[in-house]
Amino acid sequence: MLVNRELSPIELLPRDIHVIILARVARSSETDLRNAMASTPTLGLAAADLRVYKNLDLQMHTISPLASINHFRSLMDRCLASGNVQAHYVRGIQEYFHNTDTVTGIYHLRVSAEGSYADAVYLYGMIMLCSGARDVGHAYIDMLGWRDSPVKVDECWGRIKTSLHGIVVTRLPVYMTTYKETRRGITCHRNNIGRRCEQCFYFRQMQKFVYMI
Repeated sequence: MLVNRELSPIELLPRDIHVIILARVARSSETDLRNAMASTPTLGLAAADLRVYKNLDLQMHTISPLASINHFRSLMDRCLASGNVQAHYVRGIQEYFHNTDTVTGIYHLRVSAEGSYADAVYLYGMIMLCSGARDVGHAYIDMLGWRDSPVKVDECWGRIKTSLHGIVVTRLPVYMTTYKETRRGITCHRNNIGRRCEQCFYFRQMQKFVYMI
C-alpha cells in the first residue's frame, strides 16, 4: 500500500531552482553532488540538466587524466557536452599527449583555455609557443600575470606535470626547432634554468616543457 507524504519545501521549488542548487553544489565536488541528488527524487531528476555538469568540479580527473580514459566515460561526455572547462582540459591531455591526436587534443585545450581554466591557459600557450606560434603563446601565458608574480605560472606547471604523470609523451621535432631558434637569442644567464628575467622568461618555461617531455 502506497503511503502519501508531504513534499519538502525543497521539492516544492521550481525545477530551474533545483538545477541552480545542484549547479552550485557541483562546484564543490562529485561527492557533494551525489549526496544532494540522493536527498530527494526531484533533485535527482534535476541533475540530468547539462547546466549541472558544466559546473561540476572535476579536479580528481584533472590530476589523473589517464584514469578517465576507460572509466567515467559517460560522465566526461556529459561534461564535455555541457562545456565544462575541466573536462575539455582532461580530454585535451588524453588526445594530445596519450593518443598523439594533436588536432583533437589542441582543440579541447583551446576550448578550456578560452574558458579561463588556468592550467589549460598555460599548457595551450606553451604548446603554441613551442610550435612556433610565439605571439599566440605569449598572449596566453601573459594572461597568468607572470610579470607581476611568477607564482601562478609555477603552480600551473606543477599541476600540469602531475596531470602528465604516467603518460609517455612524444617530444615533437617542431618543439626542438623552436627551442633552438629561441635559445640563440638568449644572452642572459643562459645556463642557469633557475634564473628568469623578462628577457628569458618564455625561454625558461619552454626549456622546462621541452625537456620534461
